[in-house]
Amino acid sequence: MARIIEEQYVWRLPVRIYHWINALSIAVLFVTGIYMAFPIISPPVGEAVWYHRMAWVRYIHFGTAFIFIANFLFRLYWALFGNDRYGRFGGFKPWLPAWWGQPFKEQLASYLFLKKEEPDYCGHNPVAALTHFLFVFLGSWFMILTGLAMYGENNPGGFLDTMFGWVVLLFGSSLTMHTMHHLVAWVFPVYLILHLYAVVRHDIVNRSSITSSIITGYKNRVEECAEYAD
Repeated sequence: MARIIEEQYVWRLPVRIYHWINALSIAVLFVTGIYMAFPIISPPVGEAVWYHRMAWVRYIHFGTAFIFIANFLFRLYWALFGNDRYGRFGGFKPWLPAWWGQPFKEQLASYLFLKKEEPDYCGHNPVAALTHFLFVFLGSWFMILTGLAMYGENNPGGFLDTMFGWVVLLFGSSLTMHTMHHLVAWVFPVYLILHLYAVVRHDIVNRSSITSSIITGYKNRVEECAEYAD
């Protein structure tokens, strides 16, 4: 049966810019981080003092990391204080029992192919909001704190080492912190797979134009569209 469709402006420009800077930054950080941990592609040849590729990879990794941090802090500010209905954290309240009610269960059942119909939301649905919070928000905080602590080790007693040296103590050793930093980095490609599955499914089932909405800002909205804010 045909459904009434209308365009809804959901993702404002600051959110879209954040999304693409974040996506590009994560890709660069992941590739350079993997190379720094396991430089099996084009390994060093000859004397180490003549070899500068690892130094350039480190520069790119560190420079991108600071862009990632600035972008993340901007998104956090926008989520808390921005005049954006769907870009704020207002609707994300997992500490309330009602938040885990029927809408969350229906969306989860849809993702797991236990329910044919796909609930429609203008902003993030409850499952997407929770996944984004666990993988991107908490994952980013973990990578930022451990990354700054690791970077501070390059200058013992310096500003970053003084500000974030306590992170090393939480892990018991620098080696453990480095290992956890590398392991948690794999959270992001796992999230990417889940994210792509969700947006493609929404486009196929709901015809919501969710894939193109992160470029244009507009989503197709059905008449009875639930209004769950991110």
